[in-house]
Amino acid sequence: MRPASLLSALVGAGALFALVPTGGYADTLHGYCAGVGQCMDNGTNSPTSINPPVNFGFTTSPGPATGSLTIDVLVPNNEARPASFALTGTASATATLFSATPWTSGMLDAYLGISASPNNPIGAYLPSTQALDPGATGFFVFQANLGTLTLQSPSNPNVSPLENISPGLPLASYIVGFFNEAGTIQATANSGAIFDTVGVPGPIVGAGLPGLIAACCGLLALARRRRQLVA
Repeated sequence: MRPASLLSALVGAGALFALVPTGGYADTLHGYCAGVGQCMDNGTNSPTSINPPVNFGFTTSPGPATGSLTIDVLVPNNEARPASFALTGTASATATLFSATPWTSGMLDAYLGISASPNNPIGAYLPSTQALDPGATGFFVFQANLGTLTLQSPSNPNVSPLENISPGLPLASYIVGFFNEAGTIQATANSGAIFDTVGVPGPIVGAGLPGLIAACCGLLALARRRRQLVA
């Protein structure tokens, strides 16, 4: 190759290399569940059919890393919701309602008043929720700070902090995390959000003492009518 041609090739390669980011990929969290076949990233979310989820947590990529972990539970805004959620396991905390106004548009970090990466737009969550719960238009967010923890990489998830939650999640709820590492906040990859696909059984209409009395009265009336027909 002629010197001039070689020089042109090197300059062109250098210009092409300059277009490639050199800072690496941004750190992200990924939901994890210890159960076989649970919380497997399907490219949209990480669904689970166990409710309430048990032995779940988050990994960080790259990891390990130490920082402050916050857990957020996203509950469809048309579902009955508890006053709070109890988190137990490696760390214990209570997830309480972040705001009486549900999250219905924009980015989750902006709704929470923080700046985090990657972005978590409402459109990454709501369509899957509406597929199971068409009446939902957004989410009430419950939040708990688990304190300083060390998260592992996705290749070593069982060593990461694992949590349990109660009560069970309303249908089509999500669990996501935010990880503050030296002032930089990592959000959960959209496809790494733990997604509940089964919900919890709703209350039986008429249950309790009034319902029991009504049922007994109905049975007595039916028995009396049958006796009259036989006579």
